[in-house]
Amino acid sequence: CENVRRYLEIQKYRFGDRLEFSLCIQDSARRYYIPRFVLITFVENACVHGIEAKTAPGWIFVRICQKQKALYLEVEDTGCGMDASQMQELKERMLNASIDMLKDGGRVGIINACLRLKMVFGEQVAFDIEGEQGVGTTVSIRMPL
Repeated sequence: CENVRRYLEIQKYRFGDRLEFSLCIQDSARRYYIPRFVLITFVENACVHGIEAKTAPGWIFVRICQKQKALYLEVEDTGCGMDASQMQELKERMLNASIDMLKDGGRVGIINACLRLKMVFGEQVAFDIEGEQGVGTTVSIRMPL
């Protein structure tokens, strides 16, 4: 979480008034570890694909909480968003992340992060993506404790 905060501070310096951010981490969730660079990958995507392409100011919200026997990570941006077909395609790629997808090249950051989570948590990790073109995107991850 500290690395995410530092990364967002650097992006804030880069974007100036075009970027604001909020990190909301439930105290009980702070004691759990997730694989390195997973969360920051989704935050970076929010900056690059959400905020960077938008001329108006935008927000990135990072929320982490514990509910029952799961840890929930959520990265929301008020950036450009994407259309329904793009979201569905990304969701399917997240759910079906594989080594073969990494070999294809291209945009592999999200696939790499999802694959790493699947390697640690197996089918118990869940991914979701919601949003609207011109409004923003929210990526949610649920993993067992």
